[in-house]
Amino acid sequence: MNPDSGQHLTSDDFDAWMSGALGPDLREHLAGCPECRERADAEGELVALIAALPLLSPSAGFADRVMQSVSVPDPFALRSLGGIRRRIFATPRTTALAATLIVAVLGSMTASVVWSLGHQETMAAMGSWLKAEAWRAGWIAIRSVASNVIEQPWYTTLRSSLDHPAQWGALSAFASLLYIAGIVALRRLLTAPDPQVAHAAI
Repeated sequence: MNPDSGQHLTSDDFDAWMSGALGPDLREHLAGCPECRERADAEGELVALIAALPLLSPSAGFADRVMQSVSVPDPFALRSLGGIRRRIFATPRTTALAATLIVAVLGSMTASVVWSLGHQETMAAMGSWLKAEAWRAGWIAIRSVASNVIEQPWYTTLRSSLDHPAQWGALSAFASLLYIAGIVALRRLLTAPDPQVAHAAI
């Protein structure tokens, strides 16, 4: 490359020049091209200014101070127990409301246990009634499904085909052959190739 070629050095060429890896033809062009020489001098001054900048480093204990100011919230706890306790006992009204709720919950649980112990026959009768109702609902559902199947247009064809066992036997044999063929094909696909065959073209 010569100065009259009209092709100037690229940014990669200037990087190579500053690292001392520029080719002889490009060095010849740089020596004879005022525009490239001016840019090379500017690039060199810029690199020198950057190299002269002082190196900044954090003061001692900087990482510890930063980590002390960082608070990582617990993603599984929306509120801490301490915060809930402070909210409950913040005013007499919230304390009275919390006590009322606790008394109501404990009272309802106690009343339920006492009633269940005193009315075991009623509980047994309710259990038997629920079991009978569940059985009846299940039977109605089965009958409804069976009725829907019988009303389908393909049900008559399926029922008439049951009168010809030979057709069902042939169909079963064909399905079995397809299944066996699929298993064989899958086994061949999953079999590891022979290393000698894999490197035969090398």
